[in-house]
Amino acid sequence: MKITQLTVENHKRIRAATVTPDGNMVIIGGENGEGKSSLIESIETLLRGKRAICKDPVHHGADKAIIIGKFDNGLIVTKEITPDGNAKLVIRGNVSSTPQALLDSFYSEFSFDPDKFFNMGGQKRLETLGKIVKSDFTELDEQRKQVYEDRAQAGRDVSGRQSQIDQMAEYAGVPAKEVSIGELMAELNAAVATEDRRKKLDDHVAQLYGAMQEEEKKVANARQAIAQWQRAIDMAREKCSAIGIEYGDAVKTARSAAVIDTAPIQAKIDALEDTNRKVRANINRRELRRSFASKKADYERLTQKLNAIDAKKADMLSKAKFPIKGLSFGEGDVEYNGVTFDQASQAEKLRVVIAMNIALNPELRAICVRTASLLDAKNMKILADLADEFDTQIWAERVGQGEECSVIIEDGMVKKSKIKE
Repeated sequence: MKITQLTVENHKRIRAATVTPDGNMVIIGGENGEGKSSLIESIETLLRGKRAICKDPVHHGADKAIIIGKFDNGLIVTKEITPDGNAKLVIRGNVSSTPQALLDSFYSEFSFDPDKFFNMGGQKRLETLGKIVKSDFTELDEQRKQVYEDRAQAGRDVSGRQSQIDQMAEYAGVPAKEVSIGELMAELNAAVATEDRRKKLDDHVAQLYGAMQEEEKKVANARQAIAQWQRAIDMAREKCSAIGIEYGDAVKTARSAAVIDTAPIQAKIDALEDTNRKVRANINRRELRRSFASKKADYERLTQKLNAIDAKKADMLSKAKFPIKGLSFGEGDVEYNGVTFDQASQAEKLRVVIAMNIALNPELRAICVRTASLLDAKNMKILADLADEFDTQIWAERVGQGEECSVIIEDGMVKKSKIKE
């Protein structure tokens, strides 16, 4: 369905204008502020409901705006709008539902603003494409993203553990488990205790020896005064004799106590600790090897899961009916011919949007391009070729009065037209 004639009176800056398209490309030209945007916007105002009526819809000085659209299926749509935004809608022709419900089925969200598809985020573009091909890959893509991240972490774990294993020494000729040093410690403690007792006996001998020396001095002193101290000498001798006997016994006892060298025991303990250190190192290495194997298995399992998701998505894509050849679901955005939408050329983007618009709205073959002034002659030619290729009307707004313009608007009226009015 296409527009065969558009008549606008007193809508925004338009005072009176009638355009009868001749072909698929309708370029509305004119300088800024003359009313060309108002003419393009009148199509949206005609077809959409109250939400499309702007705040100040009626040309100043008029009591109402009138927009009439004639279509090639025989429908004639008339909308009268008052300055306060109230509208009266009349449709003549084969109408099988309420007037506005019928019009709502004619257009898509991109019919009047294709730039909306340009500017929306990649995820939104994917969702829109999913609605068209009736295949929603959102959940599948989320699964793939999670599996991919899990596999990446597993890969880092595998790499990290392999690096640790490569840097760890492996000792040969050591036990599989650590050896207890308890018995050697008990032997060392017993030896230390024996040595302490021997030292105490040596100290006692030294004390007794000192005491004996002291008594011998007393004997010497007593001999110097033998006359007066004979009795003291005898007593001292008796005491010295007794001490001598005790001293002899103490010497024998001290000499009978064996001197124990603790150095060999300590050397054994030191050697055992080094052995146990090597045992622990080997145990850690074996544990790391087991962990490495587990992480490697996780990585391989996740790789298989990732491949299954990709295969499922590829199967869904092969069965999906896309609005244009080369269009597909990418990673985070729509892709066209293997390139993400944002990286596509302007001509490729226009091709995609026109195809998407037709797919979303097969009833009305019309789309409004309000940014045609940004396109050079080459891209304008591409736009016209796309209009013929997809057999859809393109109403394009362009600043200026160039030869490419189908209609030129000046002061709210048609100044010049290459097509019938």
